[in-house]
Amino acid sequence: MTSSSAPSGPSTAESALLTSSAHLRRDIVVAISTIVVLLAVGFILRFVPIDVAFSNAAHHLHVSVLTQVAEAFYRSLKPLPAAGIMIVATVAVGLLSRRWQVALAFFGGVAVTLGLAEAAKLIVDRPRPGMSEAMTQAVGATADPSFPSGHVAFTASFAAVLICALWTTRWRALGIFVGVVLVVGMSVSVVVIGVHYAGDALASIVWVAGVYPAVRVGGAMLVIPWAERAIRRSVSSRGR
Repeated sequence: MTSSSAPSGPSTAESALLTSSAHLRRDIVVAISTIVVLLAVGFILRFVPIDVAFSNAAHHLHVSVLTQVAEAFYRSLKPLPAAGIMIVATVAVGLLSRRWQVALAFFGGVAVTLGLAEAAKLIVDRPRPGMSEAMTQAVGATADPSFPSGHVAFTASFAAVLICALWTTRWRALGIFVGVVLVVGMSVSVVVIGVHYAGDALASIVWVAGVYPAVRVGGAMLVIPWAERAIRRSVSSRGR
């Protein structure tokens, strides 16, 4: 007898990464507003750098252990290691969820949110803080603009998507804890080692909080139809 049911296993819709939103219009308005406001703030900070004094104070704390930890954390999420982390995390999400659609939503959520932040960085073009020669040797040359922080944007995007992926599981509290530690740790790190101003780090957190919900819903709207077509093809092939 031919079965007309979908393959067993977790449904795509069970993942919070792929659920629809009852507030789609609001999410889009918030995302657009966040982008516009942060671009304006970036230009203001570029010409009226009101966060310099605090950033310099944090950079000159001279707490050797804190600086060493911050430096190591910063290095661990430079582009190449970050790409490796994303690949491993995406594969893990796919294997654990048993759905490639969830893995795609995980990867796409981070990539799109971070990509938009990187585009904003090029538009604002805020210069980096003046770093000492020793610090430049430690973290590498940072010729790209400063606002918002790419490291913090990546960490916050990763944390937001991770929390969303774990939202309907018993690991939600752990995901929130890990996400907060990662975001706070990276935000402190980039300011302490002097590669970003405090405003750059804060802007990245606000960016992800405002933009990611719309990115998540947009991804779900794209991925769910693909998933449904894939399931129908699978069921059809089984019925032959």
